[in-house]
Formats: sequence, structure tokens, C-alpha cells
Amino acid sequence: AFLPGRAAPQLRGDAALASAAVAASIPGAADAFVYDGKEYFDVWYGIPPLAWGVCAATIVSVGAIIKNAAQKYNKPMGKMPIYTEGFVGKEIENNEPSYKA
Repeated sequence: AFLPGRAAPQLRGDAALASAAVAASIPGAADAFVYDGKEYFDVWYGIPPLAWGVCAATIVSVGAIIKNAAQKYNKPMGKMPIYTEGFVGKEIENNEPSYKA
């Protein structure tokens, strides 16, 4: 189950005492609990299931809102490109004097 590795060699009496101490402290360290003599792991990580459900519903609804907004305000591009000529410099495009002058 939830057993850590052994740190250093110990004598037989010390090993039995240490293993009993480790076994007694493991459910608290692993966030596990014992019910009717059987050890269980807390799958909800100490957070109530209602909070997990609210969190999941919030994530799904915010995702749907973002998807709907993206589809609503996304304007499809036309088949013709915006600029059909080749590259022109900034000064020609904006009718400004050349920066070299």
C-alpha cells in the first residue's frame, strides 16, 4: 500500500517497532483514511464533491461562452487577399518622405 523505503539497516526489535510506527502514521501522510478496518484513499483530495461539480460546470460554461463569442465575432476572410500588389515600403504606402533623405 503506502509504504516508504527503508532509510538504514536496523535490528530486528527496532525494525518491528519502526514498522508499527510507520504503519500507524501512513494514513495521515498519504491523505488516506480507514473505514471498517480497510484503508481508502481520498479521491476528492479533501475537497467536497459539490465543489468539484461546481468547478467542472464553471469550466464547461466558460469554455462554451468563449467558443460562442469566437464564432459570433469571427469574420470570415474573403477569397481575394487584401493586398494584391507586391511589397511596398512604409513611406510609399503612407505617402511619407523617405527616411534616407
